[in-house]
Amino acid sequence: MSKTLTVPNTILLEFDLFSLPTAQHKAGLAGLLLMIRSMEARKLPVVPEIKKLDSYSASIEFSKESIQALFDDLYDALWVEVESKAKWKDKVPKREISKEIVVSENKTKNQKYFIYDAVQAKGAFLAALYPDGDGVWVKLWRDMLWSTLRGIPLTRLDYERRAKNEPASIGDDIWKSLVKWNADKDKEYLESLSSAIFIGAQDKNSEKVSFQGEVSQNILLHFWTLTSLIFVPQKISIDGKKEYAGYVLTVPEPVDLEMFIDELKSTFGKMECAMSGYRPKACLIDVPEEGGLEYLYDLTFDRIEKNDIKYSLTSVEFYHLEKQGNNIRLLSTDRIIPNSNTISLYSEIRRKYFNPLFKSMILRNLLSGEAWFNGMLTVFNNYPWEFFVFQKSKAQLRPFFSSDAKRYFRKIQEEIKLKGGSVTMSDKDRENLLAQRVYRIIQSYVRYKTEVKSGIKYDQFSQSKDANGRVNYPPKYLEAREKVCSDAFLAMRGRREQDFVEYFTGTICSVPQFLPENDYLEIASSLMNEPEKVKTLAMLAVSAASYSGENKNKENNSEEN
Repeated sequence: MSKTLTVPNTILLEFDLFSLPTAQHKAGLAGLLLMIRSMEARKLPVVPEIKKLDSYSASIEFSKESIQALFDDLYDALWVEVESKAKWKDKVPKREISKEIVVSENKTKNQKYFIYDAVQAKGAFLAALYPDGDGVWVKLWRDMLWSTLRGIPLTRLDYERRAKNEPASIGDDIWKSLVKWNADKDKEYLESLSSAIFIGAQDKNSEKVSFQGEVSQNILLHFWTLTSLIFVPQKISIDGKKEYAGYVLTVPEPVDLEMFIDELKSTFGKMECAMSGYRPKACLIDVPEEGGLEYLYDLTFDRIEKNDIKYSLTSVEFYHLEKQGNNIRLLSTDRIIPNSNTISLYSEIRRKYFNPLFKSMILRNLLSGEAWFNGMLTVFNNYPWEFFVFQKSKAQLRPFFSSDAKRYFRKIQEEIKLKGGSVTMSDKDRENLLAQRVYRIIQSYVRYKTEVKSGIKYDQFSQSKDANGRVNYPPKYLEAREKVCSDAFLAMRGRREQDFVEYFTGTICSVPQFLPENDYLEIASSLMNEPEKVKTLAMLAVSAASYSGENKNKENNSEEN
């Protein structure tokens, strides 16, 4: 005969950060606490009670009514009208409308739209945190939710129930599970996990083993998204167009609950709401890894600037998700550990470098510990040369790769000056010296060849500058330099190893150079031992030398130094 369960009035759940199995669970605990504080601030009539909260643990008391109120608020939704160019499968539109849309500069056309009712998540708990309320960041969260975690319509049933003013069924389900768990806490009680609340979960894996979790901890997985910042990666097509590529979800791993929640609320309250297209500008990133770095920057940089090295989290995980057809694909995932040096370097990168191809490479090299130019040859080979050699008369991928390359070489020059005549040299110091030497050789080659080709000496016009401090280049000189740089870039790209060495020594070094003998010897050694490294730096230097200073910032406009 089955034992009758005694249903308690309340159930106390006690959580310890260090006993929770994953970052998603730990972020979920912080999210649950944030949710309860939000319900209290919005004066909802029934709210779970936080009995204890310190840096490392929390105890929360639930009743059947407060569990239901919690999930009703989490899954709250409403019906909204949406426009669609195509008819939805097995759905009858409410009505049809026609709008005049712009096809080109002088052409418009009438576009038919079908109007449907659709469920929209409310997200009142998030609207209370962001500076613009139910604005651009909540919209981004809604778009992400329907495109990834709840991309399959069957996972939205509780939102549909809430839109009909019905209780979310998950509230009753979780209460019943907790009652069973509470009856015998010493016994392990597992239930299946869905990918809608735990990234990477499946009903069953390839070995037919289901994804399961401890009931008393599974509740947390509904709330980790409250602590996540959402980012949208952009990819560059071969014709230079930027395209959105899914979403990057960041998952923090708190180590100090109270401190983390305070920092997170402050971070949310300072999010910038300026738009780029129909997305918040601050959410756009060039590589998935940048989502993790941006999270750490937003959360901790004020603390790092004050030289306070205590962190409220031990790491941040990022997950790059994209809906492809009817499937939600996990494209990449990784974990970034907060480090003062890494965050400071990222702060400099996000402030100074803007070309997506250049920025993405130095970011990845920063995280992997590789030299800043590592992998650049692959980028040069995969995209048109026009992306890298500045041409004033032609439309190019903006911001310019050549501008960022020039700025980085100048950064290297400044670092070498600060280092002075230091006896001890790191690998980075040696790479910087090699980069500087190659840059000087390329600069000399480009100037000499440009002067010969144009018949104009740089010194003849170098003091003629506009109101912004930019050098006024004669068109003939610019045209000649573009030709010199494009020829050199293509010549290098088409050569490998010994062919490149012969081109570099026989062509680039054929013009008058003014380097000390020791610099020549070091370059010769590098050419013999690491020709691909010299090739990469030389192509970067040609790109930098091609830039003539289009930006308003005077730092970026002086040409020959």
